[in-house]
Amino acid sequence: MSERPFMQLYVSDFVGDTLQLSTEQIGAYMLILMAMWNAGGRLPDNDAKLARVARLSLKRWRVISADLLTFFDREAGEIGHKRLTKELHKAKAKSEARTAAGARGGAATALKTKAHGAPNAGSLPRHLPDSRNQNEKASGLSRERTEQPPPRGPKKPAGWIRPKTHADAANAIIEEIRIHDRSRAAAGDEGAGRDVLMLPAIRPD
Repeated sequence: MSERPFMQLYVSDFVGDTLQLSTEQIGAYMLILMAMWNAGGRLPDNDAKLARVARLSLKRWRVISADLLTFFDREAGEIGHKRLTKELHKAKAKSEARTAAGARGGAATALKTKAHGAPNAGSLPRHLPDSRNQNEKASGLSRERTEQPPPRGPKKPAGWIRPKTHADAANAIIEEIRIHDRSRAAAGDEGAGRDVLMLPAIRPD
């Protein structure tokens, strides 16, 4: 038995159609309509079963059922109700329309999400193996470049000490020239020492 969320009731029509029924008959009538709604529009045309639906004894049901059954169609061992069947069809059509609309909306949302989330040729998700390997290689190259020592200048002679002032630097140059000249003089070079005389005077800082 499939249960539907609600049953449409047109109060004015109901009151007008049941003026000849007693309170007991109206209660039994409503219980049968609700059971028929949940059952899909048909109930067995059986006094014992209808008495249980109406919550009456079989004897009492048979006393009041004659007036009630005039509201129903009796066919092939079942009873139905034209107005209730019409409302059932309307409710079913609305439910199917809502389901179809929801399915279309869900499909459109899925396509939109897929279109926005699909990676293009130049951009791969970070969790993909290729992208991860490329990132690791790139980071490795960057780390190697960072760890490379800075370029060195000309090799300094043995015993060289970084000068503290400009005067010290100039004196160191003069001393290197004197050493060079002494080595040339020892070798018999007559021009040794002339380069030193041509140097300008060095003022201390």
